[in-house]
Amino acid sequence: MPDPSSGAVGLGRALLWAVVVLALALTAHLEAGGHLPPAEAIALLGALLLAVTAVAVRRQVRWPGGLALAGLGQYALHRAFTYLGGACAAPTLPDDGLTAWGHAHPAGAVLGGAGACAAGAEPTALGAGMLLWHVVATVVSVALLVGVERGIWLLASWLVRPLAAALLRLPVVRRALVPVVPVVPSGSVDLSVAPERGPPPALVMRLAA
Repeated sequence: MPDPSSGAVGLGRALLWAVVVLALALTAHLEAGGHLPPAEAIALLGALLLAVTAVAVRRQVRWPGGLALAGLGQYALHRAFTYLGGACAAPTLPDDGLTAWGHAHPAGAVLGGAGACAAGAEPTALGAGMLLWHVVATVVSVALLVGVERGIWLLASWLVRPLAAALLRLPVVRRALVPVVPVVPSGSVDLSVAPERGPPPALVMRLAA
């Protein structure tokens, strides 16, 4: 199995984090009464989130890092959805202008003579209902993704362990030193063979005669 921190597995982990966080952020924002931006803006936000998660998954993501990553992602995506979906400054409204989810939507002219928000626009303030939905989305995304992270890294360590054990069981080749027996010249001299240089010995001359 390739290294989970890089390559195709690392890219897959980063893509999984980006998709889950973005999908849960969209769901939480919509369920809390917010307005979603156009599809092009959502695709751009997804690409930016993928770039951030590609850096974050260089190591195994655990609960503390996962909560920080998903929490910051949920908050940033909420602000982006609110701005791109048509936000305006929160006006001063009577109590009946508040929705059940904590969003203050304009019910008419703003008190004090200020201009009214555009129709369908939502305030930039983070209401209690919106905050609750994004917190739930953060916890659910981290609980899901940290479990997947643990499984991926355990699988990688399990696949690498047999290979390391096989390498340890390889036979060790040792060089055996072969003893060299020195050749000792014989002490006997063949008198019947004449030397290569010099006059022949007297014994050879007598034997020849």
